[in-house]
Amino acid sequence: MRVSFPAMIPSLALALALIPLLGCNTAQQATGKYAIIDGIHTDVPAIPMGNQQTINRILKEAKTNSQIIDILTELCETHGSRLTGSTACENANNWAMAKFESWGLSNPRLMQWGTIDARFDRLDSVGEAVKETQSSGDEQDDQNVDDQPQWESIRAFEFTTLSWTRGTNGPVVGRAIKMPESLDDFGSNAESYAGAWVLLPATYSSRRGGRGVGFSMRERNNLCNEIRTGKYDPFAESEAETWAGTVTFDDEKFDLIFLPDRDDAENIAGGTMSIPGMHESPVSDVFHNKDILSFAWENPHEKSTLKLTIDGKSITGTASDQHAIHLEQTAGPDKHANTRPGDQILQRVLEAGPAGFISASTDERVWTTRPNGWRDTDPAALPADIEVLIRRSDYDFLNSRIADGEPTHVRFDLPHNLKAGPIPVYNTIAEITGSKYPDEVVIVSAHLDSWDGPMSLGTTDNGTGSSVVLEAARLLSVANAKPDRTIRFILWTGEEQGLLGSTAYVKSLSEDERSKISAVFVDDGGTNYEGGIPAADAMVDYLAAATAAVNGQFFSETDDKWLDVNIRSTGDKIKTHSGSDHASFNKVGIPGFYWDEVGRADYRAGWHTQNDRLDLAIPEYLQQSSVCMAITAYNLACAPNLLPRESDKPSEPIVAGTLEAAPANVN
Repeated sequence: MRVSFPAMIPSLALALALIPLLGCNTAQQATGKYAIIDGIHTDVPAIPMGNQQTINRILKEAKTNSQIIDILTELCETHGSRLTGSTACENANNWAMAKFESWGLSNPRLMQWGTIDARFDRLDSVGEAVKETQSSGDEQDDQNVDDQPQWESIRAFEFTTLSWTRGTNGPVVGRAIKMPESLDDFGSNAESYAGAWVLLPATYSSRRGGRGVGFSMRERNNLCNEIRTGKYDPFAESEAETWAGTVTFDDEKFDLIFLPDRDDAENIAGGTMSIPGMHESPVSDVFHNKDILSFAWENPHEKSTLKLTIDGKSITGTASDQHAIHLEQTAGPDKHANTRPGDQILQRVLEAGPAGFISASTDERVWTTRPNGWRDTDPAALPADIEVLIRRSDYDFLNSRIADGEPTHVRFDLPHNLKAGPIPVYNTIAEITGSKYPDEVVIVSAHLDSWDGPMSLGTTDNGTGSSVVLEAARLLSVANAKPDRTIRFILWTGEEQGLLGSTAYVKSLSEDERSKISAVFVDDGGTNYEGGIPAADAMVDYLAAATAAVNGQFFSETDDKWLDVNIRSTGDKIKTHSGSDHASFNKVGIPGFYWDEVGRADYRAGWHTQNDRLDLAIPEYLQQSSVCMAITAYNLACAPNLLPRESDKPSEPIVAGTLEAAPANVN
């Protein structure tokens, strides 16, 4: 039944008196001066949303008493970087839970999503070039009576190592020496490598920048361990069958190698797939029937299903039905054929007993990542070798001094504490319970974990997103928001290792619970503001109405523009990427959104590097983002129905001035 506004006039005074007590005023059209759809200012879709007085209170609190920077500062300075499973990360989980509780949210809790084999805590680490100093005889004390050399720092390095790897047992000083170029080069100077820090040849460009260097560190970690344990002898010949070629990923081609394992001459039973210099791991779920071959392969980007056709000495097909693959059976069957001479040199250096290796970044950033097989880490059986990645200018400093014939020493103190597990790992969750439909949910989320390289505080990846979620919860609490549906706040962990916390959460839900999740929002793009969102066509009007109240509220004098929200229509599907926790929900048909982070910040300047500290945060952007997250979630929690899904047709607009709800969602 449609009821016009004139029919309501006799009770208007009573209705106005009740508005402050209402959670959602379903008679009220979504407010805001304008919506933005595909970059065009437009009228706000006439869909009832949240109570305007509540929205006004959110805006007032954010503009006059924002706590976003205080929250971010406390998170980063108290807990620092937060590697999944580390003591700092678990402390941050508990800290966030206490914050939710202090603001009066319902059911603040830790959700254990799994365990890992080892806890890794990286304590304060030091890396520097040093020179020897000698005290005069009358200045000697008990500490140098044995004529032990004294070292003075001449240059502090910015550096990192792989997480979940071996550190040093106290400071280790050694001569810096370049990796030999040949076996003869090694033989003429073999005694110099004992106790030395060996400079690996620099890569002056990399297809994937610092990430490529990090992936190379992973592979070297495996390679050194295989050589030391005898799993690989570079001086032995290999007769392994090899298929080599390319795979196209995100419009970029990468080298690909497949090493099949056979039950007999005809049947492929398994094998190993690798992108050289980036990742190598076994395949699984193998099916081979004459010329048809399929298997699953998990790599740093995704778990792919490869569907291949064998035609003589060629293999063609796709990975995950989208990445083109072409492989040829190689004339040289040795998978180490291209690297074997260098591996032989490496073996001789390892036999000499170096202190460790030093590699160079491609620029002034050092990018932290993990070893392969990190989840199976055994602290009692760690690979023996240490590799330290230093920024380009530090490497050039060492390389120049060595080239000039200047004796050069470095000192590294890498206190890596590893504790055998199982170590429980958690998401932190709290709620504002819905007053009408408590089992229907809007999820507001970000990942709390970060990488843990020296100097990093995990600020923009993803302390900013976590603080936005926390501040959004606080704003809604202060505004006394009473949404119809439950707003659930979740801080994930394990995101950096493959969306582990969010994936486990989705798996824990029943089909009925999944069907009642209206939308999931993820803030994981750094310190820029929530300037837009991709949406399937069926969702555009709802999201435009839900975000309209943010538009025209925050003006940046620096950018000379309003920090508004653009709803981008993307056709029948939400066209987004798979690189953050929203993807765990999209995979099962739940609308997951990754905010378009718009603004002047350079995300990659801090991403996974030593630069990810508080000075990167931009307060005005984070203030807008926390309000955008709070208001969008609140409005959708008060909307007539759950957000339409990709399979739904766009809802018919509601006629302004009526109480009739939009057509029911098929969910």
